[in-house]
Amino acid sequence: MNNPYSNYQKTQVTTASQEKILLMLYEGAIRFVKHADKAMEENNLADKGRYISKATAILSELMATLDFKVGGQLATDLENLYVFMIDKLIDGNINNDRESLAIVEKLLKTLYTAWKDVIENPRADGVPSPKLQPQEYQSFVSEKGHEATKPGQGQKSELGKKISA
Repeated sequence: MNNPYSNYQKTQVTTASQEKILLMLYEGAIRFVKHADKAMEENNLADKGRYISKATAILSELMATLDFKVGGQLATDLENLYVFMIDKLIDGNINNDRESLAIVEKLLKTLYTAWKDVIENPRADGVPSPKLQPQEYQSFVSEKGHEATKPGQGQKSELGKKISA
């Protein structure tokens, strides 16, 4: 039987850009960590394990898609962060430690916000984010004497290229 919602979800993923898929993966991981936390709070071991497993699978997929040739140190740092988060999820699962899940959720939200800013507001490398780093951006503008310009229409910053490689 065809499930219209399932068909819609499949269409969303298969037609999405690499950048949108990246954001969707982060959104899914955040959602699964939240569900695992709720299941842990309710002492629902089966759901807790299922949701932690799904979040771990997403982190493993994010790790598997890192391009170390293009991403360099950024890819290495992300790999280390993903491993840390997987370890925290495992620790949280074994010890019923909600704080471990909270740490992972906070990290995922931080990464999601940063990637979303990079994707939605491409700018030349080295230009701070006006939204996420307002003080650094103002210093940059004061030093350069003008607003930072975005890369040309359709272009991505080097960081934007790294995530979509």
